[in-house]
Amino acid sequence: MRHLISLAILFILLISCKSKSIPNADFFEENQAVNLYAFIGEKIEINEINTDRVWKEYDSITGDTITKKSIAMDLAFNAKYKVLKNVYNILPNDTVSFKVFDHYGRPGFEDDKYVLLYISKYNDSEDFYHQKYQYDPMQKVGVNWRGLNGENLEKIFDEKRKGVLMARGIFN
Repeated sequence: MRHLISLAILFILLISCKSKSIPNADFFEENQAVNLYAFIGEKIEINEINTDRVWKEYDSITGDTITKKSIAMDLAFNAKYKVLKNVYNILPNDTVSFKVFDHYGRPGFEDDKYVLLYISKYNDSEDFYHQKYQYDPMQKVGVNWRGLNGENLEKIFDEKRKGVLMARGIFN
């Protein structure tokens, strides 16, 4: 009898103790009403696109040919990534292609082995575009994905959601 009472007290103590929560290694959210796809990817290729346009016009008075050229403010790229983990909404395939625009040159995430990327569909098309300058380098630690400073995936995504993605009107 005394043994049973000791076990009951131990059981009650164990139940009432606060335990440190373990971050969710399989963090994933879905809301198809939000035009955002966040995923951890591995680069397959990134190729620059020539966005300069050249056209000819004719001077109506002299008949001379005038060559005009527009110059883009951003460099443009076609990117293709292997989808290693969906983080927000589900991409339909194990690879995804999307456009990247960068005013400073080549994309900052290009040399990271694993990266958390944020892309959106253009209007109602199937074309994806990178959310300009938004990415987080990642590393695999056991079965978990972590930021380069050890942050868990849920924390990294939540900071983006409450910060720049909310400011851009993606989240209300």
